[in-house]
Amino acid sequence: MICIFEISSSEIPDFNRLIHISSDQSFGDLHETIQNTCNFDHSQMASFFLTDDSWRKKMKEFALLDSGTTSPKQISMRTAKLNEHLSEPGQKLIYVFDYFNERFLNVELKEKLMRTDLKEPFVAYEKGNAPAQFLMNDYDSVDVLVQDSDDSYKSFGELEDYCEIYGEMDA
Repeated sequence: MICIFEISSSEIPDFNRLIHISSDQSFGDLHETIQNTCNFDHSQMASFFLTDDSWRKKMKEFALLDSGTTSPKQISMRTAKLNEHLSEPGQKLIYVFDYFNERFLNVELKEKLMRTDLKEPFVAYEKGNAPAQFLMNDYDSVDVLVQDSDDSYKSFGELEDYCEIYGEMDA
């Protein structure tokens, strides 16, 4: 079977991708396809999480890094096959690509086709630019007002010795 996934983002409403992938392939293959279509850095951590219909995480995670333990709640995305965990169109996942800022893409299984002739996953539709994988530093933003250094910090010059200002300390 061929799975058709719709990838979207709550950050960028114009971003949309449709990915066709064989149901015999792994979550790791879907991960690589998403990484490629979004031009993400492949060295960064990522995970898929099963969700309910309201996009709230369930306990099952498909992680890029294998923890080395056998747990029904965390499965390696390299070994987990799509057809073992996704059966019905409408099932939803989130693809976490930025753990530090809790940023993710919405992934929905839109359709399953009864064909078996797909060798490699491909992006059938692209619209808009993907969200940036890394957020810029907050201080580089034009919206951040930087205070004058005269008001917030008084320089005492270079200190050769702590005792120059505070004197000798009694032991």
